[in-house]
Amino acid sequence: MPGMEGTVGLHGIDANVDIDFGDILRHLDMIWATRVEASKGPFGLYGEFIYMSLADSAEVNGLVQKVDVRVDQYLVDGALSWRLIDQPRGSLDLAAGTHYTNLYERLGLQGNTAAIDQASTRFVNNISDRLRDRLNNDISNSEFINALKTKITGITNRIDNSLGGEQRSPTVPIAPLGGRLREEVARRVERFIQEKRAALEARIDALHLRGAARRAAVDRAINAAKARIANQLALRLNKSLNQTFSRDDYWFDPYIGLRGRYNFNKVFYTAVRGEIGGFDVGSDLMWEVEGVIGINLTRSIFTEIGYRALSVDYENDGLLFDTVTHGPQITTGITF
Repeated sequence: MPGMEGTVGLHGIDANVDIDFGDILRHLDMIWATRVEASKGPFGLYGEFIYMSLADSAEVNGLVQKVDVRVDQYLVDGALSWRLIDQPRGSLDLAAGTHYTNLYERLGLQGNTAAIDQASTRFVNNISDRLRDRLNNDISNSEFINALKTKITGITNRIDNSLGGEQRSPTVPIAPLGGRLREEVARRVERFIQEKRAALEARIDALHLRGAARRAAVDRAINAAKARIANQLALRLNKSLNQTFSRDDYWFDPYIGLRGRYNFNKVFYTAVRGEIGGFDVGSDLMWEVEGVIGINLTRSIFTEIGYRALSVDYENDGLLFDTVTHGPQITTGITF
C-alpha cells in the first residue's frame, strides 16, 4: 500500500502532496496489481499492470458547500531483459522497457445557494453607492472600476477560503483543477456589473436631465434595479460554483535497469531491481527501486514482502506531476 509525496500543479498553481498509506487507505475505492514474467534461455519478458482509484468528499463553509475529488491512476510496465549472470545462487538481468502512466482527475463543486444569494445582495448594496457616483459623473470610470474590483475581492476571498485547503494540501494527489476559479469569477462579476452600469447609463442619458433632476432619476433607477441585479448575479455565481473540472493525461517513460536475485537456499531468496528513465520523452526523469524477501512456499507458489518506490518528474500541457510514490508491498504468485 503506497504513500505519496511531492508537488502536483496546474498552470502554475501548485499543491503540496504529503499522503501516507493510512490516508490512501481511507480514500481508496479500488486497487489492483498484476505482474507476469516469462523467459527462455537468456531472454525474458516482463509485464505489470497497476490500477488505483482514490476519492474524497468534504463539506466546506462559504459560497461552496461541498467538494468532491477523484483520482484514477493506471500504470503499465513492459520490458525485455537479457541475463548477464546466471548462477545457481543468483542472477543478474539487464532490462529495457517503458512505463505508461494514465492519470484522470476530477473536481466537483456544489455551491451554497443561500450563501450565494446573501453574498450577491450584499455585494450589490455595497457597490450601489459607487455606481450612483459614476452615473452622476462624480467619479471617473477608472475610479469606479477600482472600487468594483475591491468589492469583488470580498466574493473571491470567500471562494478561496472554501477551496484553499483542498487545493493547496489535498487529501488525495490531485492537481488544483479549480485553481483559476477565483480569477474566473472575478472576471464574470466585473463584466456583468459593467454591462449593467452601461445599460443604466444609457437609460439615464436618454432622459437628457441635468443637475438635481438627473440625480433623482439615477436614484430611482438604481433602487429599482438593485434586487434584479442581485438575483441575476446570484444565478451567475451559482453557475460558476456548481460545476465539474476534469482532465485526463498520459505519457510514456522509456527506461533501462538491472534486476538481480540471490538465493539463500531453496526456500528463501532476495530480489532487487532498479530503473531509470524518462529522458524527456515523457517525464524529465523517472526512477524506480524495489527490494523484496521471498519465500518459496511450494515448487510453484511463492510469496514476497518488500518495499518499492517510484519517482516521476513530469511536466507538460500545464500539468506538473513531481511525486515519489513509495510503500511496503506483499506479493503472492505462481510459477509454471
